[in-house]
Amino acid sequence: MLWDTCVSLCLHLSALGLVSAFRNLYTDRSKLNTLPRFLPTPTNYTFEVGQLAVLKCEVENLGKKRVGWRRAADTNPLTVGTMTFVDDTRIMIERPPMTNEWNLLIKNVQLEDSGVYECQISSKVRHLRYHMLLTVKEPVKTSGFLDIRISGKNFVEKGERIYLKCNATGREYPPEDLDWFKNGNKLTTEFSKKVYIRKFVSINTKTIVSILEINDSKLSDAGTYVCRTSDQQVTSTRVNVLNAGTYNVRRDAIVGETNSSSYLNSAGTFYLRLTTILLTQFSVILCRTFVAGFHLLGT
Repeated sequence: MLWDTCVSLCLHLSALGLVSAFRNLYTDRSKLNTLPRFLPTPTNYTFEVGQLAVLKCEVENLGKKRVGWRRAADTNPLTVGTMTFVDDTRIMIERPPMTNEWNLLIKNVQLEDSGVYECQISSKVRHLRYHMLLTVKEPVKTSGFLDIRISGKNFVEKGERIYLKCNATGREYPPEDLDWFKNGNKLTTEFSKKVYIRKFVSINTKTIVSILEINDSKLSDAGTYVCRTSDQQVTSTRVNVLNAGTYNVRRDAIVGETNSSSYLNSAGTFYLRLTTILLTQFSVILCRTFVAGFHLLGT
């Protein structure tokens, strides 16, 4: 009887131990499921100088704990909760509503902002820290140039006006300036040489226009004319100045020869027609005389 009692007591104690053990295990698991943890977010960010840098940190089961940000190389916090602890108005916390995000914002990010940042939860446990790398680069410089061209006559006679127009159009705004060069030398307005340069800008079409005029052109004004924008975009054209005097003399000589030939041809035609008429009339008179003589002989 005593033996049965002891066995029963042992069984009861074992059962109670198992229940307690399972209860403790369940409690530990419940605590584990309610601990704060980081949700997956990017760990590498790249921005250009001047942009808004956004470093994301998402925490689940935060409870009463707080989220803080700091640079990994600095022990002082940048932010704790929604408060900022550095004298830098560029830095702030973004808390989108209905989310678990605690994003660090850096306005007008600079090269010196590059480095490793740490999003951490107020705890001494090491795994409650989440690191990410911020890389800041110089902005890629793209040319604002869209089109540049020169219009004007490539052949002018000596003494005529050389008139060239250069149009340069930008993508977002007109180029700052246009310059003219002739055979490598920069041209400017020179009244004594009758060289004039005019410029005007159209904001609507993002175009700058420069007009080059050279009055009373000389043979020495022939050459290659280059139009260049302030951002080094270039176009060129070749202008040839013809010696008008030589050309006119030659042309007059040809015209004179042509007129003389035409006159000779006209005179020859006239005499040929006159000769034909005279011969025809002589033949008629001769026939009439022959017929009249034949009648007289018959009578």
